[in-house]
Amino acid sequence: MHPHVFKSNNHHFPPPRAASPRNRKPGAFRHWLRTAFHRWQRRKMIETLRGMDDRLLRDIGIDRSDIPRVVDGLTDRELSMRPVSPDVEVDARWRGGRTA
Repeated sequence: MHPHVFKSNNHHFPPPRAASPRNRKPGAFRHWLRTAFHRWQRRKMIETLRGMDDRLLRDIGIDRSDIPRVVDGLTDRELSMRPVSPDVEVDARWRGGRTA
């Protein structure tokens, strides 16, 4: 074997790297983007609920005047839900461009 391999002060492995930028806490831009997306989801949910007729809102236990308060209480997962009722008109942008 080569004598250089046996030197005790030789580093056989590279030094550990600093923390990856992906492991850091989100920066200002990422926070802004997440907030903007959350607000967009909130507006779409309010628009969808306001598009429902009073009978359908009554069936799910929401008064028309309480829609903003109810939407503010939804979690991120609930905000990302899409309506399944055929009574609700949803434009193609909400469906991601799909028409069916």
